[in-house]
Amino acid sequence: MTKIKFDWKSGINEVCTKLKNKKLIGVQIPDGLKVKSHQIIEKIKKLTNANVVLWGEPTYGACDLADRPLEEIGADALIHMGHMPMPYHSEFYAIPTYFVPVKHTGKLNLNKQSLKNIKKILPKKIGIITTAQHLHMIEDASSKLENNGFDTSVTKGGPRLAAAGQLLGCNSSAAKRLKVDGYLYIGTGLFHPLTVALSTEKKVACIDPHSAEVTEADPRPFLKQRYAAIARAHDAKRWAVLFSNQIGQKRIDLAEKVAQSLESSGKEVLMIGSIHQSHQQLLGMGIDAAVITACPRLAIEDGPTWPMPLLTIPETQIVLGRIKPEPYPFDEFA
Repeated sequence: MTKIKFDWKSGINEVCTKLKNKKLIGVQIPDGLKVKSHQIIEKIKKLTNANVVLWGEPTYGACDLADRPLEEIGADALIHMGHMPMPYHSEFYAIPTYFVPVKHTGKLNLNKQSLKNIKKILPKKIGIITTAQHLHMIEDASSKLENNGFDTSVTKGGPRLAAAGQLLGCNSSAAKRLKVDGYLYIGTGLFHPLTVALSTEKKVACIDPHSAEVTEADPRPFLKQRYAAIARAHDAKRWAVLFSNQIGQKRIDLAEKVAQSLESSGKEVLMIGSIHQSHQQLLGMGIDAAVITACPRLAIEDGPTWPMPLLTIPETQIVLGRIKPEPYPFDEFA
């Protein structure tokens, strides 16, 4: 397999043409691209003649912007790399914010064996879904699949999504809006296709666009882990209700309702706010369980490493007897 390469330079070149009059530019870079930080910053300086600062906090998506803290230090623009904008947030930016999606530069590796493997998993009528890094591969995938007997569909999801076929960890509406019998996910990692499998209860095949490996998104191990966390939380007495002040993750009203529901059920509750949440923030407080009202991905991916159960909002409703445990209720942002 050839080395995987991602293109960020063309996006920086384009964005910097709009930043000639800026004096101080802030930049957010996702962890996977931070090895290129010095190269990126130097290129922006050269193209804009501005002072450039790198925002050191991690960034997990377009919901996790540094526009407000950068405004406080006098920055007059933000370049956010690796993600596409959430269209309905644009009017709330504290400073002009420019998004630089980072795309995989190679071609889709979808060979004869891959197609055979996909046919073993999926029915003929399928939707195609992916993340921002691989959106440009959808057309090629659709053409190859159609030539091999599949009926493919792609559509745009809700207002958090910028492009047709795009998935977010908190929103799979681009899949749910399709009238299909299964899905092909283009990309790596299990989290995104797992959200589709859980929210639609349909089969999801995953094609690694680099290696051509095909796997199925099997939700059973995930469900076992989540139901175990829910069971552990039933005996919890003191709860932390975690919320974020980030515009794309802020659900304060919902956090207050969850806190009230827990208190009405005889639980002790602390509402705790932060930009990013971690179990270290809860040390010394005697917390028995926590519920995340910000990014639900935290409970799914990091929850198993926490010393106490970390639940999503629907999982907490299961504990309180407000909803049934099956089918599993995935927490999605509208």
